[in-house]
Amino acid sequence: MRQIFIQNGVLFYYGNPAGYLHGGTVILDSLFQKEELIRFIREKEQAEVEIREGVYDRLSEGGEIEEREAPKEGRTVKIYQLGQESPIMMRFVSLAERRKRGYAQPQREEYVLVYEGEIEKFDLEAVWDKFGRKVPADFKGHALSISDVIEFADGDTSRYFYVEPAGYEEIEFFKGNNQP
Repeated sequence: MRQIFIQNGVLFYYGNPAGYLHGGTVILDSLFQKEELIRFIREKEQAEVEIREGVYDRLSEGGEIEEREAPKEGRTVKIYQLGQESPIMMRFVSLAERRKRGYAQPQREEYVLVYEGEIEKFDLEAVWDKFGRKVPADFKGHALSISDVIEFADGDTSRYFYVEPAGYEEIEFFKGNNQP
């Protein structure tokens, strides 16, 4: 049995649908971001590699490849974490605890942008799965934690969510002069 092969445009890795061909690129699920597989794609298939979340799930469920996989243009997720200069008592606490300790609503200048990328749909739990359990290679911060801020942006519209001990709370995320 071949461990890596492409059949009907789908890339299989040890029997699992790991990605698919799209033009001269293989769209590969991040679960299968393995050196052996990427080398196979580049050397044997002469294709580029693009890593995305959720490809395996969709292929396993028999989902359509191109239509459902393409992210909506302009949809992004950004993750902010408190900067080194922020007080230690402000870190890893709920909004209620933050207020109790005498700190104001989170201000953008307290935070550092640690990740920005395209996203297919706005799903806080999917963001948690991707950044809270393990940290991807292109992520510049620590694993997603309480007091971090997630931004979903679609064109000129943004929504901000503060990571709480049990879920998320939508917040306004102003600069110091209270201007978004």
